This record gives sequence, C-alpha cells and structure tokens, in this order.
Amino acid sequence: MKALSFNRLVFIVFLILFRFSLDISYVFVISKVFAYDGFIFGFSVQQYAFSWIVYTLSFLFVRDRLYKVSDYFFSTALLSVLAPLTSLFGLDATRPLVPVLVVFFSIYFIYLFTRVKFISFDDLPVVRSGRAIGIGISVFFVGFLVVWYFVSGAALNLDFSKVYEYRAENAELSGGGILAYTNNWTYQIFNVFLMALALFYRRYAWFFVLLAIQVYFFAASTHKTVLFLPVLLVGVWYYFRKHSSLAIMPFAFTLIISLTLFSYFFLEDLWMSSLFSRRVFFVPANLTFVYFDFFENNPNVYWSNSVLSYFVAYPYNLSLTHVVGGYMGRDGMGANNGFVASGYAHAGFFGVFVYVVLIGVLLRIINDLTYNRMPLWLAVSLCVVPMRALLISSDLFTVMLTHGFIAAILLTYLVRVRSV
Repeated sequence: MKALSFNRLVFIVFLILFRFSLDISYVFVISKVFAYDGFIFGFSVQQYAFSWIVYTLSFLFVRDRLYKVSDYFFSTALLSVLAPLTSLFGLDATRPLVPVLVVFFSIYFIYLFTRVKFISFDDLPVVRSGRAIGIGISVFFVGFLVVWYFVSGAALNLDFSKVYEYRAENAELSGGGILAYTNNWTYQIFNVFLMALALFYRRYAWFFVLLAIQVYFFAASTHKTVLFLPVLLVGVWYYFRKHSSLAIMPFAFTLIISLTLFSYFFLEDLWMSSLFSRRVFFVPANLTFVYFDFFENNPNVYWSNSVLSYFVAYPYNLSLTHVVGGYMGRDGMGANNGFVASGYAHAGFFGVFVYVVLIGVLLRIINDLTYNRMPLWLAVSLCVVPMRALLISSDLFTVMLTHGFIAAILLTYLVRVRSV
C-alpha cells in the first residue's frame, strides 16, 4: 500500500477538523438558536457513525493538490456540500439517508467521468489571437455596463444593510430581456477575467481601476457576491500561482468556523455563526433534504420552467424555488439549491443522473482546455463562481446561462495557448 504523503496527511487532518468544527457549531449554536428554523438536535450513535463513514469515504475522490480545475471543484464539493450534509444528517436522527447517498454518488460519478479516458477534448485547436479576442469581448461588456447602469438610472448603494431595498428596483431599471443575462456575465465573469489578466501581467494599476469598476457594479446591482469576487480572485491568484496544495482550503474553512465559535462563546456575538455556519453551510444542506422531501410526494417539473417550457406544462403557479419556499412556510422566499436538488426536482433520480453526466462532460472539457495550456490559477478564477453556484445554489441550466458558465468556458477556450 502506498504511504500517505505529508501533504495528504495534513489535508485529511484538516478535513476531519473541519467536520468536527461543523458538528460542534451545530450542537452548541445552530440547534440551540435556530431550532425554530428546522435545525433540530437529535442524536443517534448509529446515524452519527454512518455520517462519518460517508464523509471519510469521500476523501477517496478528492485530491490534496491542484493539478486540474476539477480538483478545485471536488474539494469545494466535499467542504461545502458533503461536510455540512453529513453533519446535519449525523446530528439530527430524523433526517433520511437517501439525499446523503444521492449527493455522495453524484459527486463520485462526476469524478469518474473526469478520470476515464473514453472522451477527450485535448485536440481542440488553439485560437489565433484568442487572448486578444477574449479581452476585446470582456472590455466591450464591461464598458457597456458601466454606461448602461448610469443611463438606466439605477440608484447606487454601498450600504450592506440596504441592498434588498434597492435590488428589485435596480434590476427592473437595468436588467430587462437579454440584459438579465449579460449583466450577470459582466460582473461575475468578464470583469473578473480582466482583473485576473491584470494580475497575470502585473498591471496592478489596471487591476485597481477594474476593482473600482467592480465596486461600482456592486453599488448598482446590490448583490453582495459582486463585492466578494475580487477577494476570492486575489486569494486564488496569491496562493495557487506558487502552491498546489489544497490543504489550505479545509484549513481556511476550519479557521472560519472556529472564529464563529469564538465569537459566539467569548464575545456573545451571533452574527458570524448565523452568516457562516448557518447560512453558508447548513442552510444549503437543509434545503437538500427539503427538496427531496417535497418532490418525493409532489409532481416533478421536467424542465418545464426552462429548456422544455414549450413542450411540457409547468405544474405550479409559482417559480420552483418559491414553491419550495412556500412548502417551508416562507411565502415569498426563493429557496435555491444546487444541481442534485434541482435535478431531483426536475425528474427524480433520472434528473440527477442527467446532471451528473452533463457536469462530468463540462468538467472534462475545462480540464482538457486548460491543462498545460494556461496558468491553473487563471483557469480556476474564471470558473470558481459558476462551480460554487452549481454545487450549492443554482440549477445547472441557470448556472450555464445566468451565472455565465458558458461565457467562462468560452473565455477559457480563447485565452489558452499551445503550452505553458
């Protein structure tokens, strides 16, 4: 048996510590303060032990170093999806096993798709002057949106506490028709791409100009994620341009949850636990169980709200996410979740299987386009936002269009070179 490398051992240790930190947060904070929201503590030794078995088996399909873009995807899937899902399952004995196993095997089969050599996109030709074309497209969309937000009359707001007051009105003023897609592509993909290239070419003055534009986009769109993207980009650029170890991810996640516990117990502050432990990790995990519970007993959608809308009648009078929100007793709330839950909502287990195949192909395309063709950190920075949305907050086709995954893949294809 091959011995564990030191980096692999460190990676596994932090994966275990992260899951323990989530468990502690759930038992002593989340289940006590947010029990009214469905976060109940009910301990079963057998269920808790089985949750750890599933979680540790997941280590088998996660690499401890970044060699391809998919390695980042699987680490994110383990930390952001499987860790909180197994924690919630292990600490609430009323939770069913099926959603946990479906998520586990979905990610595992996507992993197999990226490893088996029956399909390859290595031989796609390099586009002559592709990088210049990608820059031109991005500059056009960024420039257009800067002007359009000004012309449309969208009110600017930098106050986090007032983002929801401005969001709907600004979206109505500036986001009709095709703009509902291109606006998102611009501040999630195109401007991030330009900032990444500015860092790559060490044009730091241009980076700060583009950063100011990103702040402007946040003020006009009032989506907090827009302001977080440059932070994520700088982190990816600063670390992965010199290092390949992915142990930094479970370490950082463990540190964040530890800080929320410190803040709660020693500073008597709930804000960090509510924002990170609850909202970032346990709310998406809880919604996975809710989706499976609802669509086990109610009609599936069969993509009648998207690609098959002309062929299949939509069975509800509200959007899919608002139907689930209403089922949770939150009328008016859109309960978004990742590809497993949305695939199950569309067509049960078959819907999940369809998404697994499509995501496997997409990751394989990205791996083949980027491997030895461009700096890996640059490839990750282009795809990190759509990949995270795919895992925890959006349907696959929504990620492809609204979140700009298609645009990210197009830019990836354009900017690659013959070899690096």
